[in-house]
Amino acid sequence: MIRKSVLIIGATGGIGESLVRVFAQNNYDIVATFLNGSTKKIEGICENAGVKITTIKMDLKDKSSIYQGIEMAFQEDYLDCAVCCAGISKDEVLLSDEFDENIDELIDIDFKGIIYCNKYLAKLFLKQKHGNIINISSIYGEYGGACESVYSACKAGIIGLTRALALELAPQKIRVNAIAPGFIETKMTERFEDEKDEIRDKVPLKRLGCGEDVANTALFLASEGASYITGEVIDVSGGVLRF
Repeated sequence: MIRKSVLIIGATGGIGESLVRVFAQNNYDIVATFLNGSTKKIEGICENAGVKITTIKMDLKDKSSIYQGIEMAFQEDYLDCAVCCAGISKDEVLLSDEFDENIDELIDIDFKGIIYCNKYLAKLFLKQKHGNIINISSIYGEYGGACESVYSACKAGIIGLTRALALELAPQKIRVNAIAPGFIETKMTERFEDEKDEIRDKVPLKRLGCGEDVANTALFLASEGASYITGEVIDVSGGVLRF
């Protein structure tokens, strides 16, 4: 099997870790960005899979950190694909009651940070004359979530970014797609522990999602099997349209 390489932006979060595992198990070398915490777990995943991993610290609130991190990633390896899955969420609250600093942080990380990631990825994939960008949005970006107004707006922005950039890069055969997860069990969703049974009942497949559900979709979008797919948003939600 020919070994490829993938850049995973936000690789130590719940979905990020699953992305590392699924791509590593499919013989991809990994370039992983992180901000806080340890990278030992994802390094162990790659060691067990027999693939190389390079870790790069990156702060999505800092344009220079994004640029330098992506530059380092492209110097490290010939990248076939990049998955932008870094992001944060806040406690559910009415927009009228939200703190201004929370609004600014969500926009800086979940929207502006992803825009700058896409900008620098596009520039370097064009120079490389090959590439594939996958952005992680949310089903809230498609229909909105009550008391999640800013998060929903950021995730909707990622969908608009994905569709527009796909048109820009299509002539150069660089594909850009997005995944919109539903309820995925990660550390980010632990605060909904008391609501999980109610959420599960609303999902047609009658189970909650896991990181591998998202990662397997990303693996498909990165593959030649998806070579005629660009500018699309794939829901990974168990069939739910609205919580």
